[in-house]
Amino acid sequence: MHTELLSESTDIRQDSNPPGASPADGALQELALSEARYRALVEGSSDFIYVLDPDGRFSFANSEVGHLLGYSPEEIIGRHYSEFLIGEDAERVGRAFHERRTGDRATRRLEVRLRSRGGETRDVELDVRHFSISALGLYRGGAYVGTHGVARDITERKFHERKRGIMQQVREAVWNMVSAEDIQQVLEAIRTGLDSMGVSYDHCAINVVDITEPPMLRSYSSFGSAGISKRGEWMITESEGYASRVHAIWRRGRTARRVDLEALDPSKELAQLTELYGAVRSVIDVPFSFGTLTILSGAAAAFSDRDAAFFEELAEALSEGFRRMEDLQELARSEKRYRTLVETPNFVVMLLDGDGNYLYVSPQIENWLGYTPDDFYRSPGFRRTIVHPENVAATEKFHGASEPGHQVLEFRWRHRSGRYLWAAGSIFPIYESAEDEQIHNVSMVQVVAQDITERKEAEEQIRSSLEEKEVLLKEIHHRVKNNLQIISSLLHLQSARLDDDALVNAFQDSQHRIRSMALIHEELYKSTDLARIDFRGYTTRLVDNLIDSFGAGGRIATTLDMDTSMLTIDRAIPMGLIVNELVSNALKYAFPDQRTGTICIDLRMGMDGQSFSLTVADDGVGVPPDVDLESPETLGLRLVASLVGQLKARLVLDRTRGAAFHVLRAS
Repeated sequence: MHTELLSESTDIRQDSNPPGASPADGALQELALSEARYRALVEGSSDFIYVLDPDGRFSFANSEVGHLLGYSPEEIIGRHYSEFLIGEDAERVGRAFHERRTGDRATRRLEVRLRSRGGETRDVELDVRHFSISALGLYRGGAYVGTHGVARDITERKFHERKRGIMQQVREAVWNMVSAEDIQQVLEAIRTGLDSMGVSYDHCAINVVDITEPPMLRSYSSFGSAGISKRGEWMITESEGYASRVHAIWRRGRTARRVDLEALDPSKELAQLTELYGAVRSVIDVPFSFGTLTILSGAAAAFSDRDAAFFEELAEALSEGFRRMEDLQELARSEKRYRTLVETPNFVVMLLDGDGNYLYVSPQIENWLGYTPDDFYRSPGFRRTIVHPENVAATEKFHGASEPGHQVLEFRWRHRSGRYLWAAGSIFPIYESAEDEQIHNVSMVQVVAQDITERKEAEEQIRSSLEEKEVLLKEIHHRVKNNLQIISSLLHLQSARLDDDALVNAFQDSQHRIRSMALIHEELYKSTDLARIDFRGYTTRLVDNLIDSFGAGGRIATTLDMDTSMLTIDRAIPMGLIVNELVSNALKYAFPDQRTGTICIDLRMGMDGQSFSLTVADDGVGVPPDVDLESPETLGLRLVASLVGQLKARLVLDRTRGAAFHVLRAS
């Protein structure tokens, strides 16, 4: 029937009243369309929607029951709702689940637990899931015919609510720590939390690493006693397996998870763990600031990813407690050092309240700036009148810091004489309680300032000196380029007086080589980086000059493909000379009788920054077979071989199509 109605509803969308149809047919089609829409709405819902008959048996369930409880709708039709209720909830919520009331008296958002199939489907991971139930009775002509209900999955919400409560209890125990021995109270809170969260474990332990000499490991665990006790103490040595493994995990700072030590035990730790904790198969070690949190189980694959994430949150709470405990101990040790510090001539210490009023300024300020502490006490805004205008905004933000830890700022402020002096300031927020620190409620801030005027002046001198040297180096490159151009011009003038073509060609080759080096120095002169040049731009100019010199313009095309532009001068000079020789050789011999063609230059740099591949190829007549790269006869190829050796590379010739010279260097 439903199939027929749904097929008819398709026609209704096309024409709600086709020719020749009776009004009754139209009403039937409208009913079919309404049913199709309703069914799409119900089946598309992310909630479990159900209908119970008068006896409390399922007469309808949408497909979402499969995702939430692991059953198909067909599997629960005809079964009584009480089969799915947890025993403790059955009496309390059974009547509300099978609701008979309507209107305002109907059940709204009643929390209930339902038993799932327990992981037999992909979407169901838990045996028990939490739902918020809304249900109302269905009546026909005054007779009760069943119950309609909607069950909304709130498992995740309940999980996080429970976890927040547990984490609060653990943090309270953590914040009450004064010494390492107080870890027993924390571990007891953690054990209670694991039980409450339903984690399947047998033992939990906290291993505290003490890196003083000799380094020690102290372990506290729940094994062997009704409560928490100190399980053992070991020196961290290579021979002490348990201590060294825990220390290694702590040093790596990553969670170590062993799913089944009976099946896989690469560190050979099963025997010792069994001796310490009894039967063990699953272990998770989570590092924190001063050691590791260890959870153990006698079952294989006992801990889920969610369990592991929960353990990591517990470890972070441990880190907070140990950092606070260390801070308290350091505070006691440093009180005397602090008093000495505020009287040290090289520092000025200031203490400000939350409103920016100065509570204390050490007397050294007068020797440094010529102002007395009273000048600061009289007005909180006094510092703004002596700070350099360019630094006022930064210092105001700096003094208003409220984040944990400390911040550092370099700024200038004015001596009473009018001269500006440089200072490096560090600011430390101070909190009245641990709770205030958690919400960043700063009660006071401490500022420690040091005179760095001499250092800044020295840096400025060095900077000025470097700028002068850069200018000088640019001028040197400019003059070298000019001198090389003069030499090239002299060779050109000399070659004009020669009658021997071989000598003229030799002079021209020398000119090309000198020009290629001159271009390097010209690029360096123009570059902002005196150690690198734009090799792409350099190669483009070099090849254009060679084509003009050989009169090949319009006949020989060039293509450049490079995955980098900037090269160091140590590579750019030999690579530039190699390109000069190989392109010159191609222009001379590869395209006889005014042939047209293309010269391609390709450069690829390796990821390691050392390897590369430089290719100069042409589609000309090719290289004669008697040319031997191992012992070249021409000066040009001998020069190329020498430059390739300078680059610690090798030269390969490919004669497949024209000639392709590859200069290759491996990493």
